[in-house]
Amino acid sequence: MKEFQMLLRDVSQNGQTFQYNNQKIWLEPLKEFHISCKIIDEIHAEVFILPEEDGCLFRGKLRGKVSVPCDRCAEETEIVIDYAFDEFEDYPNDDPVENSEEVFEDNRVIIKEKNALIIDMGALLWEEFVLTLPTKPLCRKDCKGVCPNCGKNLNDGLCGCEEDGKDPRFAILRNLKIQ
Repeated sequence: MKEFQMLLRDVSQNGQTFQYNNQKIWLEPLKEFHISCKIIDEIHAEVFILPEEDGCLFRGKLRGKVSVPCDRCAEETEIVIDYAFDEFEDYPNDDPVENSEEVFEDNRVIIKEKNALIIDMGALLWEEFVLTLPTKPLCRKDCKGVCPNCGKNLNDGLCGCEEDGKDPRFAILRNLKIQ
């Protein structure tokens, strides 16, 4: 997002703190990548940027609240975001290197364009936001999930399905005969 880019030369050499309250930083990528996440309380970011000789240090905090579906029962689960991060980004290399180890060269936070270094704060803040989201969100630690037969949420009580005690994932192996 171009609107969240800034020239590195505009940042004080002693470092500078920036506030980001524009929800487009998170809402547009959530929609673009089809991520099931709703922002309940606005997400606010505060980032201290310190230019150094070989790169730039970013020290920041993200705060807010989101809602994501539980991984077992699909009920909405609130996640409080209170996340601090430290990130160091190297300046782009002037020399093109063949077989470079950097796979994500186009997705860098610091970009060289027309002999100027540009910081893409939208990319940095989105990356840090995604890192705050749990990989397996649960509505509670003892979530029972849903019935594999009828789909009822087992946290609300038992369903009427009969349990045969057999795991349906092994159904293909039930008639297997070993000789």
